Order: sequence, then structure tokens, then C-alpha cells
Amino acid sequence: MSNLLTKFAIIADPHYYSETLGNSGKAYERRAGSDQKMLALSRGTILSALEHIKNSDAKFLLIAGDLSNDGERVSHEEMREILYEFKKIMPVYVITATHDWCCDGNPRRYEGDKILHDVETVGVSELYDFYKDFGPDEAISEFHTHQDKVSYVVRPCEGVTVFCLDDDQDGIGRGSGYSPEHFKWIEEQTKEAKKRGDVVFGMQHHHLFLTEFDRVINGKGSVDYKMEQVTKFADFGFPIMFTGHSHMHHIRKVETEKGNHFYEINVGSISGYPAPICYCDIFEDGIDIKTEHLEKFTHNGKEYTNEFLKNHATALFSDIIKSAAVNEKDKFLAVVEAIGLGPQKASKIWTFARPVLKWLDKLTVKKAARIMNFITFGKAIDKKAAKEIADVKVTDMVFGAFCSILDGSIIKHEEGSAYYTVFTQALALPLKIVKKLHIKNGGLIRTLTHIKNAAPELMTGGPLDNLNWFCEF
Repeated sequence: MSNLLTKFAIIADPHYYSETLGNSGKAYERRAGSDQKMLALSRGTILSALEHIKNSDAKFLLIAGDLSNDGERVSHEEMREILYEFKKIMPVYVITATHDWCCDGNPRRYEGDKILHDVETVGVSELYDFYKDFGPDEAISEFHTHQDKVSYVVRPCEGVTVFCLDDDQDGIGRGSGYSPEHFKWIEEQTKEAKKRGDVVFGMQHHHLFLTEFDRVINGKGSVDYKMEQVTKFADFGFPIMFTGHSHMHHIRKVETEKGNHFYEINVGSISGYPAPICYCDIFEDGIDIKTEHLEKFTHNGKEYTNEFLKNHATALFSDIIKSAAVNEKDKFLAVVEAIGLGPQKASKIWTFARPVLKWLDKLTVKKAARIMNFITFGKAIDKKAAKEIADVKVTDMVFGAFCSILDGSIIKHEEGSAYYTVFTQALALPLKIVKKLHIKNGGLIRTLTHIKNAAPELMTGGPLDNLNWFCEF
């Protein structure tokens, strides 16, 4: 590595929620229980993360969007006061995103079993002035989007240029990204920075590299559009982008046809599992990234652990299964209704789902492997590998895979291990069956292919270490 220029920290997706909007009652509990991130406890995770950063050797802090839960003015005001206090320690540079202006136009507060919508929000055109003291006040250049939101450039120290980019809408109807004029400004400012001899990197809110599971949801058009943006950045010499939005922590690298490379560091939400903080050393030839997690946080005098965040993240699925297994219909109905189904539909699902979920709760790898090998004449699952982890519960494997999506595979299962073999073979089975039956549904085949392709990365974390990596300029 070359000379060290400075150090910084970055967090993403605080989603600050003011407890004045409701922190108890049936309606709130349903909402809180259907979300991977925390709501009322978000203040605790944010304050604890900032205390963690205060005690580090970071020289400035970046926050990659979604500062508020859903644009509520009271949430923004409380979050801003926290940032003003932190700014006494070090500079803070923020961008805002869709949750900061309540893009769905449906703000909420909770009172007993009622959801009320009489919540004042901060309008999209107000955000620039509202957070002007956290970046734009130090900008050496700005670009105002068609929404009157702002991208800006700062130099937190000699030799370093940071782009804080607003990519909420591209202005031409293709989704998150940049208009041609916006991209031109980014390219021009990149050239100016390089004339100064500065290293260049940036942050935007929406992630650019779509995982195999993203591709199931987004489709080829969205994937191609994201790659167009990546290629533009890489080919005009903008090699590293920090992002948020997905709440999934990962590091990706791509090389363009012109031989230029681009890294994306997608930082998970600080208000949900695994609550990552990226500490970054900037060198003349790259950024060395080391990820730490909130091992514990305090809220209203009570201490919580990272394991609490993990259990909250998986609770939506585990509560559905457990409630069926122990015949707690009311709990099952409450959880299912929380994800958007009405009470009548939830009751119908209970009748059919309970015996299946009860069986699934007890299902082990040994039993599951027998079933899959029976229907495939012994060709689906490696028997030796299944025997080695015979007593592992299938639900534990599923929850572990879900956590790997969020945390970038903190727990890794090496290729060739019994766990890796059984898991990847199980996820490949649906595609094998569809092909064997000569089913010609293109959409189904693409979806099952993405699921099959996702399995190895869920087990190993992929080709790069998602927690600690040196990204070269």
C-alpha cells in the first residue's frame, strides 16, 4: 500500500423513527414485527453506532441515505439534532433518499390497533436546506436534480475528493440513477479532481450490482440499466462507490470491456442485523475496508445485543413456523396479517398451513434428503454429505442463508463441505425437475436458475471478503 491519506467511517440506512409516532399497541407491534430493521429502537442503534465511531480514529463520517423511517418531520428533526451533536466531533456528509421524503405518500403513526396517516412530512424540495449543514455547506460543486435534490462534491482533506450523489430518480423514467446532464457533471468533476491529483470515490443510496435474488425480482431490463451505470463510472475513472438501500452487506467488483474496474461496497442498515460500520483507510492507491458490527446497543437504559437484532430479522419467518408448531393461532394470524393479508385470508391459510409448518419445524436434513432422493431416484443429494449433517434442522439452514444475505456471510461454509454440498444441491433441485419434465416456461426457468446460482455465494460469501477488502483505485 502507498501513503495513508485519511480515515473515515460510513453507515447506511439509519431509518430513524421517532417514538412519538407510537411504540406500543397492536398496530405498532404488527408493523415492527414485519420489518428486518428496528423502528422505535432505531435511536438506540444509531446513538450506539455514533459512539462507536467517536471512539475510532475516523476523521469524518458518511451516511448513505434513508436518514428517516419514512420522511416524518419529527423523525427528521430528532435525527438532525443527533447529527448536530455528533458534528462537534467530526464532519458529517449525508445524502437523502426515498424514505426521507416518503415517496409512497403514505406516512404512518400508530395508536392502539389503529394506523393513522395525519403525519407531517418533510417535502422532497425541503431536504436540501434541511440537511445543508451536513455536506452541502462544504461543497466545492453542486448539481441540483429535477426534484431539486442535490449531488455535491467535497474535499474532506488534501488529496481526497468525495462525491455525495443523489440517485433517487434519473429524470427520464428508468428508475434510480442519473440523467445525461447529471452524469456529465459527475464526469467533469471527476476530471477536475484528477487534475488536482486527488483520489476519487463516492456514495449513492441505491445499489448497482444486483444479486441473483435481486434478479428474480427486477428482471433483465433493470439489470442491464444498472450495468450501464457501472460501466460509465468505471470508464471515466470513478472506481469505487459506497451504497445502501438493500440492507444487504456485500462487496462486488466488475471489469469493463475497456479493462477498467469498479467496486461497489453495499453497506447494510445500521438499524438492523448485522448493524455494520465500515471503517476505511484511504491510501493513494485504494481504500482498505474493515467492517465492524454493533455487538451491543443501549436504548432507554436497556442493553440489547447483536443477537437480538439477528432474532428480530428472522422473527417474521420463525414466528410463523413456531406459532403453527405449537398451535398458537392468534399469534400466527397476527404475524401473517402484518405482512399485508387480511384476517379472512390469514384464517384460511392457517387451516392449510398449520400441518405443513408443523412438519417443517421438525424436518431435519436426514429426512429431507431421503425425500428428495426418493423422488429423484437417489440423484439429488449426496448421501455421505447428508449423513454428516443429518440432525441439522432445515429451518436452521434457511434462517442461516437469510442471515448470510444480510451480513455478507459472516459464517462461511467452504466449497466441498457437507453443509455446502447439501444446501447447493437442494437449491439446484427445482431447476433439475423443471428441465427433466421439459417445462418450457422461460420465466420459471430464469427464476430457478437465479436461485440455483445464488446458493454458492450464500455459503461462501462470494469471491471477495465482504467484511474486509482492499479496493484499488
